[in-house]
Amino acid sequence: MEFEFNLEDKLYKISIEKKGDTYFVDLGNSKREVEFQNISPNCFSLSIDGHNQTVYIAEAENKRFIFVQGEQFVIQEKETTKVRKKEDEAGLIDGKQLVRAPMPGRILKILVSEGEKVRKKQSLAIVEAMKMEHEIKSALDGIVKKVNFKENQMVDTEEPIMELEEEK
Repeated sequence: MEFEFNLEDKLYKISIEKKGDTYFVDLGNSKREVEFQNISPNCFSLSIDGHNQTVYIAEAENKRFIFVQGEQFVIQEKETTKVRKKEDEAGLIDGKQLVRAPMPGRILKILVSEGEKVRKKQSLAIVEAMKMEHEIKSALDGIVKKVNFKENQMVDTEEPIMELEEEK
């Protein structure tokens, strides 16, 4: 089987071949031997060239949020990379920031309120996903124009948690 996906705006092509219980993954410039063990629907163990790693996966829309050893990766199918073409990675568009969760989860805390001034890199909310807390920060100096969620509500990656407007 061959797959194409985008990771951090770079297109990757891999091919996977299964022989018995072992998968052989061809990354183009290297081949890896991978053993797979399913732990739960969103968690599995991989043994890559003899090194074991636990991997957590969450899906939303056409994205897969992957956690491996404390690092997060977002994989998007090739044909869906233009979904948010006008927004940059931080959700900035025309002096506004649409603050989104990095992955589906539960909002633990909303740290600001509508009308409040915020500074770039100020913490805005904390989202719990995959048993980890993710602190969401402002990408600009601005004002909180609208808060769309309350604490303990579930959120996905498409609906903005809040909207900020750049302070001029």
